[in-house]
Amino acid sequence: MANKSITEQVNAVAYKSIYVNDIEIFYREAGEEGKPNLLLLHGYPSSSHMFRNVIPMLSGQFHILAPDLPGFGFSAVPEKDKFAYTFENFAQIITGFLEKLNITKTSFYLFDYGAPILMHVITKSSIAVEMLIFQNGNIYEEGLGKGIKNMMFLFNNENSAKLEKLVEFDYIKWEYLTGVSNLFKIAPESYYLDQFLMQRTGLKEIHLAIKKDYVNNLAFYKVWQEKLKESQFPTLIVWGENDEVFLKEGAIEIHNALPSSKLIFYPTGHFALEEFGVEIAGAIIDYYNSL
Repeated sequence: MANKSITEQVNAVAYKSIYVNDIEIFYREAGEEGKPNLLLLHGYPSSSHMFRNVIPMLSGQFHILAPDLPGFGFSAVPEKDKFAYTFENFAQIITGFLEKLNITKTSFYLFDYGAPILMHVITKSSIAVEMLIFQNGNIYEEGLGKGIKNMMFLFNNENSAKLEKLVEFDYIKWEYLTGVSNLFKIAPESYYLDQFLMQRTGLKEIHLAIKKDYVNNLAFYKVWQEKLKESQFPTLIVWGENDEVFLKEGAIEIHNALPSSKLIFYPTGHFALEEFGVEIAGAIIDYYNSL
């Protein structure tokens, strides 16, 4: 039985690609079709690779889909004049992705960039939402860290020299390591892979354009907040409380808007799965089974 269990876990994840709006989208899939769907969406500067450890844990309960956005991970990198790298356009890609796979009902994991992208999807598409999982993905001004506010200031003042540091290795590594409890639990291939992929032609310029567009999400905050209050979706909030990118105050605001939600803080930083993946996967399964 032990050998069978190991084999099942090793073979749990399939690595696939699909074309959405003529763009090749890489994604990881696990779990049997027919089980409740769960879409995992990464943020900056990561990809579906950030879910590599938790996907096998969650695949017994859910049918998992974890796509890479255009310009991230192993998805295609269309040129800027052929694809608008905006959050609203990313939402169209994710909506098209779900439609291509005939997904009409799913749960969403909202992390970092994934939070505004999926809120666009939820408010503008007919997709039925079963459950939301917020993990250091912000939709409240209270949750904006000093770094985000400083980034907005730099764009307003066109300080290109300092902005370019946001797509360099030191900053990427900082996002992974800041606020963690145990540095020895953070796999170095996580931030090294992100940096390696960032070195592709045109990627740094593309990612700076995405960061510039991030500011436009703030105009939608009130709409998204009202959507949460009106819908009262079953929601689990799992948050690295030492995150300096998106502060724990953002998690508290989500919890206040959804009184029946469950909020769990972990003593770690932005990429909470790197240090507490086992615990968070367990919390997701337990919460879903309690609904």
